This record gives sequence, C-alpha cells and structure tokens, in this order.
Amino acid sequence: MTAPSMRTVYFAFLVIYKLDVCVQSADTGKLDKRILLSDPEYVQQQLTHLQAELQSLQVTVLTQTSEISSLRQQMAQTRPGGVTFVRWGRTDCPVNITDLVYSGYAGGSYYDETGGAANHVCLPRDPVWGAHKSVASDDYAGRMYGAEYESNNGHSPFGQNVHNQDVPCAVCRATTFTSSIMIPGRAECYGGWTEAYRGDLASGYYKFSAPSEYVCVDEHVESLDGGIADQNGVLFFGVKAECGSLRCPPYEQDKYLSCVVCMK
Repeated sequence: MTAPSMRTVYFAFLVIYKLDVCVQSADTGKLDKRILLSDPEYVQQQLTHLQAELQSLQVTVLTQTSEISSLRQQMAQTRPGGVTFVRWGRTDCPVNITDLVYSGYAGGSYYDETGGAANHVCLPRDPVWGAHKSVASDDYAGRMYGAEYESNNGHSPFGQNVHNQDVPCAVCRATTFTSSIMIPGRAECYGGWTEAYRGDLASGYYKFSAPSEYVCVDEHVESLDGGIADQNGVLFFGVKAECGSLRCPPYEQDKYLSCVVCMK
C-alpha cells in the first residue's frame, strides 16, 4: 500500500474513532445513554410516558376548543359592524348584511312652509313621549309632517301606483361594515364597496318654498297602509338632471337620477 493510501486509511479510522467517542460521551465526559429497543422494560416506560403526554395534549386541545368557542361567541356579540343608514321607501332592511333597528314613517317639513327644517327623518311607529309633551302650546314651534310620493301626472320613477301614498322608512344597522355612503347618479357601487340598496334620487319640487334634501328611495318602493288621503306634507319627487352648471355629458338633460347606498 502506498503512503497516500495509508494516510487515507488512517484519516478515516481517526474520524470513525472520534465519532464513536462523541456518541459515547458528552462534553462533561458522561456516557451517553443508549436506547436499547430490545429491552421490554424500557419500551414500556417510553409507552407509558407517551400515553401521559397524549392525555395531556388531549386536555389542552379540549381546553383550547372551549376557549375558541367562547371567543367566537364574544366576537359575534361585539362584531365590528355598526354603521347605520335609512332605507327610504321600505319597511325592511337588506337581508344577510344588515339588521333592522326599527321601521317607521318618513317625516319632515310641509312642502310650502318657508321656515321648516331641510332634513327628512324616519319617525318610529312607537313614540315614547317625554316630560314636556303637554306643555302649554303656542304657535311658535316647528312642525313635523308625514311624507308622500308625488308627481304632476302620476308618472315618476316611483311608479303610478304609489302617487300620493305615504312613505315608509327603515333604519338599518350593518352587521360587518363600518361606513356607508349614498352615491347620487349611480345605480351601482364602486369597486371594494358592497351595495345595501339602489333606487331613485328624491327631493322636494324645485319651485316649492320649503327647504328639502336629497334622499335615495328604494327601487322597489312600498307605501304605508291607508296612506292615500293626499294630505301632503313632505313630498318626494324624482330628481332630473339640469344641464348647464351640471356637466352634460356625462349627465343628460331631464333624465331621472339613480342612486345607490354602499357599505364598506
């Protein structure tokens, strides 16, 4: 055997010897415990130890499962939703994504009274009167009226069957969304937003003296039972585009504007 071959054999022997020493002893010089799978007593000890660990893990899993269930219940009760909006022209709220807070009657100022409030409100069906209900009355007070769908000849975005009918409303609370917006002039939401409902833009008649506001009336309008008395009050008219200061295109003269309520 040549000298290089002898050196190779010697080096291999040295490596094997060092590995054997490392296996048998720790840095402290103690002998490493060897696992003797042929020892029944040792195997039984290991099985007993594993069974104890398994039982402990099962208890941990059961505990964590219970905690997860409890946390889910808490999350359901404190869900991150909470944004509210009024669904004009309906007595209910969009299913699956909102809860009904209450349904009621659309109200506001009389259509030709100059001193009325501009905003419309959704009055509940079950008022609770306060302590000042019966204070001596005088004429120096605001007035609250109901609302009606209105048009000149019965033709409006709301349909002929609801002309002069009283307008319902519903206050809705989103279950998972934290913001909402009414977009006039669109029948669909922008990307990343979820539609609550769509419909037609409404306001007072532009030649009437009372102030008004723009609201979104649901495309599938309802009316209140027995509300055909034509007693006026707040009047909901469809809203048409008027070109000039309003850019046309994209808008078109005398076309009724749509609207959509979106959530995110």
